[in-house]
Amino acid sequence: MTMRLAVDKNRQANPRLKRLVAYTSFLIWSFAQPATAQNLDPDASEAAARAALAVLSVAATPNETLSSLSFLSASGDARNLRSTQLRGGFKPLDNGLYLEGQFAYQNYNPLVIFPEIGSDTELDVTWSSIAATLGVGWELPLTNNWYIRPVAHLSLGHVTTDAVFSNFPLFPSRSNGAGAVDGNLNAFGVGASLSVFREAQFGRWEAEYRLRQTFLEFYPINEPQAGDARANSNQTTLFSRYRYPLDKVKLLGRPSKLVLDGGVVLYHGDSAMVLDTDWLATVGVGIEVDTTQIGLPAVEGARVMLNGVIADSFSGFSVGFGVRF
Repeated sequence: MTMRLAVDKNRQANPRLKRLVAYTSFLIWSFAQPATAQNLDPDASEAAARAALAVLSVAATPNETLSSLSFLSASGDARNLRSTQLRGGFKPLDNGLYLEGQFAYQNYNPLVIFPEIGSDTELDVTWSSIAATLGVGWELPLTNNWYIRPVAHLSLGHVTTDAVFSNFPLFPSRSNGAGAVDGNLNAFGVGASLSVFREAQFGRWEAEYRLRQTFLEFYPINEPQAGDARANSNQTTLFSRYRYPLDKVKLLGRPSKLVLDGGVVLYHGDSAMVLDTDWLATVGVGIEVDTTQIGLPAVEGARVMLNGVIADSFSGFSVGFGVRF
């Protein structure tokens, strides 16, 4: 279902929404047909590229509040967000070397209406992003089962923008009907993350806690019109998970555990602007089965999770699958 947001000219709008509307307009102008693009303001092209990079940065940054393989769907306040994330990390050697990887696809669709121009003037924008992010780091013990893990990251991604408009006077050549303007951008990102985490046992409860700060800066690849555009993903993640043995429940003939988890992502900078929210919270319940005897190398357990997702501007759910090494 397409969501709509009306901008009331007699009421003060959210500053981030104003910027989003401006960037969206710039985005259409920047990726218009070549004949139109010849008259573009370079500042508009740069702002358009920055908006696209900001959307891509959200997809490219690992979200530890969701499962290793997760499917998220959320909507509300004139936007729909769908994403698929496949990520994981492990230590390949008997030392502190840590490798991390993520592959993600994201589809983000806000619809903005401009009553100042006309009651039937609307702008339906879909950003589709695909990204791969790799990380190499080192895990160091602290104290009392606490560990610290600095990781360096490299990301490559592609974002496609489809803007569908109707009766938009800025485009007189298409004012007699709806049309579409397509644009795409290749980009790379570099950055780092710092994680502090702990695994603990409280009676029969197993617990893990994580605090992670991630910063990635994204730049366009071979896009002269983008100018000096850049955007960053700056996220703080807090997450905890608990497991409890289910003595009377067996799956595949193996013991199982109840799994409860919850977390929050705090968005800063460009990520907060494009999502129009400073935070996203999740809470989930699931079940984990012991896989030590079924031939999966190094995998101790596999789980399925159902998570509720809520933020300032949307809410939804996520279905996820994960493994424990």
